[in-house]
Amino acid sequence: MWFRNFLIIFILLAIAEVYVLIGVGGVIGVAPTIGLILLTGVIGVSMLKKQGFSVFTRLQEKMQQGQPPAQEMVEGILLIIAGAFLVTPGFVTDTLGFLWLIPQTREYFAKLLINKGMFKVQAMGSGDFHAGTRDPFGHSQTPQDDNTIDGEYERTDDKADKRLEK
Repeated sequence: MWFRNFLIIFILLAIAEVYVLIGVGGVIGVAPTIGLILLTGVIGVSMLKKQGFSVFTRLQEKMQQGQPPAQEMVEGILLIIAGAFLVTPGFVTDTLGFLWLIPQTREYFAKLLINKGMFKVQAMGSGDFHAGTRDPFGHSQTPQDDNTIDGEYERTDDKADKRLEK
């Protein structure tokens, strides 16, 4: 189902892109149209780099605080798509790309996508291997398994080699 919708949007976007390119080229000429496409690409990529570092910094800060960086991850995905749109020649894709480079509109779209259920937020491990002791946000958890035995042991034989020599 989603693939069919994606294909329809892709075809409609391509038709709109060609239509706008022909219209702009007819008004200002071919050479200025090509120059404008190249200029928007260069400006967009430089803005993309700055915004990407900003989102990555916020993502790291949230992870260090033990909070899920869902908003920042979705914004990162939108930035990747915006970068693809900015590199694609055309004014419609450039407009969408620049729209997602603006922090306020990117944040709005990210929240909208999360609220619509397009992205699911799940908690993940915090990097340590002590399962069942703490959740990803640092809160204590009690083990759910009643078959766990906690204890200590002491080796009673002198050496493992002596045991094998018998």
